[in-house]
Amino acid sequence: MTIRRQITIDFLAEPQAVSAAVRSVLARNPPYRWTTESESESVFTTIVKPSWWFLDTDMTVELQPAHGGTTMEVKTESQWYILGDVFDLYHRLIRELASDVRQELELTNGRS
Repeated sequence: MTIRRQITIDFLAEPQAVSAAVRSVLARNPPYRWTTESESESVFTTIVKPSWWFLDTDMTVELQPAHGGTTMEVKTESQWYILGDVFDLYHRLIRELASDVRQELELTNGRS
């Protein structure tokens, strides 16, 4: 059984700024690996490995312009044989990415 999670986060920043922040966060590597970006700079895919005892998790980040800001939709998908999310790991991975992107935006733009 595959565990899928999806969360949408809104930022008060232009899509280009959010895209740059996502790119910067994912480029730091751990826990993100094998990151790719679409040509339109609006879709990122990566594999998350939060620690050595957790299995790899696919993550997709999609950015959409929204009312003077940007909506970031983050999806995770576990390995097919994972039976449950006892530690709420998949939501935590998304929340940590969102927090890191928000911090990156604050450092570069002074707003999120």
